[in-house]
Amino acid sequence: MQLTSSAAGASLESLSTGRGRSLTTRGLATGLKLGEEAILHAGLFADIGYDTNVFYGTKDGTSPAPVLHITPRLEISNAARDGTIPSGTYYDVSGSVNIVRYLVGSGEQEITEQNAVNPSVGGMAQFSSGQALSFTLSEVFSRFQQAPYTKSTNVLTRNNNMASASLTFAPGGGRLRVMLRYSNLIDKYEDTFDSGSNMGNEGVLDIGWRWLPRTTIYVKAAQGAITYFSSGRSSSYPLRTLLGLRGLLTEKLSVNLAAGYSNAFYSTGSNPSGLGNLGAVAEINYAMSLLSRAGLGYHHDFVNSPFVGQFYYLDAVYFAYQQIVASRLVTYLNGRYEHRRYGTETRSDDTTTAGAAIDYMIGKFLLAGASYALSLNRTTLHTGPGAGIDYTKHVFLFRLGVVY
Repeated sequence: MQLTSSAAGASLESLSTGRGRSLTTRGLATGLKLGEEAILHAGLFADIGYDTNVFYGTKDGTSPAPVLHITPRLEISNAARDGTIPSGTYYDVSGSVNIVRYLVGSGEQEITEQNAVNPSVGGMAQFSSGQALSFTLSEVFSRFQQAPYTKSTNVLTRNNNMASASLTFAPGGGRLRVMLRYSNLIDKYEDTFDSGSNMGNEGVLDIGWRWLPRTTIYVKAAQGAITYFSSGRSSSYPLRTLLGLRGLLTEKLSVNLAAGYSNAFYSTGSNPSGLGNLGAVAEINYAMSLLSRAGLGYHHDFVNSPFVGQFYYLDAVYFAYQQIVASRLVTYLNGRYEHRRYGTETRSDDTTTAGAAIDYMIGKFLLAGASYALSLNRTTLHTGPGAGIDYTKHVFLFRLGVVY
């Protein structure tokens, strides 16, 4: 069962934010055959539970509410029923809608205004010539509505579109591997949050040389350009470089260890300095078996900030664990701690997110599960421009699903 597995194999850092429990239906031994290759998969998921803090309020100002998520999903792919990806040409197209309803009375207008319809649609196509050359195109659009960080009838609405094209070349026996990728990201906020709307472009060159049979020394360089749609925000041209080691050290143990120079190059204002110009990643993954995986990682970087200052320094520690039992029961654990220091503000935040989930496949078509998610923030600046808030948020959900 691969109902909750990402089609492309999510990175450890993505898994640490809870993305391991995605709603991908590719790989199920069901689906409607469309022609000789394509298979249509469909799913309908209902999650009902409780949100202890809808508006991310402080301890004395929380707004709890029961919540219901309804998510229909369609996916068309030419992957086999067992999830095997064909050589030559491979494609996967999917669309889903997350309908959110807070189960409160009409007198709770601030909460009922947070009811949302969040669509997402995307696809990818890969064209390969054996193992030597492959070209990949991808496109994902998502609209996401979230309650603001204060109790009101406002809604934080974000439209996100990511498009990318990548070319991978591995001549000969694949000892040398070169990847070139271009990505365009449009991040559009609505209404009162529109000042943070921006567009990012990035080119990435990744060159790896297989030093040992499954261990690679690599160098990676990424040059970006971030521009805001409204005036008053500085454009930046972030450069990130890494030199490192990645791949399997043993049959079960793999690592990604790298460090390099980074800078934001804002058109006006300050830029990262000192240790802020150091980019570093250290990850270790351990595969206990074909059906279980655990990983622990650390990431040091700077991150562009669309609302508070220009950027913040980031130190993140994260982990993820996944286990499949008897091809029917899937469990997940994930967690992430971030220390954020805003570059031009007298503010730092400590942010923790964590989650646990379990899904059980009943027969071929029914799914039952449960999940828990924690979001916690503590800030050093509570008043004045650029102030943050302290909040603790728990979300408990029980899931029923029908898949085909």
